[in-house]
Amino acid sequence: MDAFTLTRRCDGLVYHFARDPQMPGQFLRRDRPDLAITWEPAYGWVMRDPVSRALVGRLWDVPVADQRDATSAMGMWVTAKHDKSYIYDAAHGATE
Repeated sequence: MDAFTLTRRCDGLVYHFARDPQMPGQFLRRDRPDLAITWEPAYGWVMRDPVSRALVGRLWDVPVADQRDATSAMGMWVTAKHDKSYIYDAAHGATE
């Protein structure tokens, strides 16, 4: 898998991610390449704040043990930063 989207459930906003050619196992957000989704052994597929490195998003409905490759990143994502949180659906897709 080379690309996928995160679609926000509450309003349909779509973020596009593509495989990072410089770092295997990482996907960069098209409009903000400082935001990356990576796989971590302890947490599975996650997004961290680019400055603080705080965990701000993660795959919610797939156990870490079942997150073997990028295709397993598809499912429900939950993000939280400060007082905002959202639910997204990840799906295979082009980066436009």
